[in-house]
Amino acid sequence: MRVITKAHRRRALRANLQKRKPPRFRVSGVTAAITALQEAEVLDLSLEGALVEHQGMLPLGSPCFLQLEIDDQRMAVECRVVHSHVSRRGGGGALYYQTGLQFCHLSRGAEQSLGALIRSYGATEG
Repeated sequence: MRVITKAHRRRALRANLQKRKPPRFRVSGVTAAITALQEAEVLDLSLEGALVEHQGMLPLGSPCFLQLEIDDQRMAVECRVVHSHVSRRGGGGALYYQTGLQFCHLSRGAEQSLGALIRSYGATEG
């Protein structure tokens, strides 16, 4: 029987870290965000934002991207969460949220594509 001590594990971990290419370094004081893709149903859409329904809460004020498919083209729009609340409980007790998203930094091309999509649902220029 072999006894593995904490010191032995630390040496093995250091050896594994040194073999990696490119090398990795321990850091501190660095913040990051991880966003997971999740499916959402678009309920309302305007040139200023969207109302979507999805599972999983999004914190108020948090940045996110809304990926839309328009005419077989995908477009990712940078957004900010302006409100979010539980809208219903699905199968198995899963919570669904309705979240209001405000578009940020909408490019001219994205604005034109969104405008065309909105007009296709019967909206008129105002």
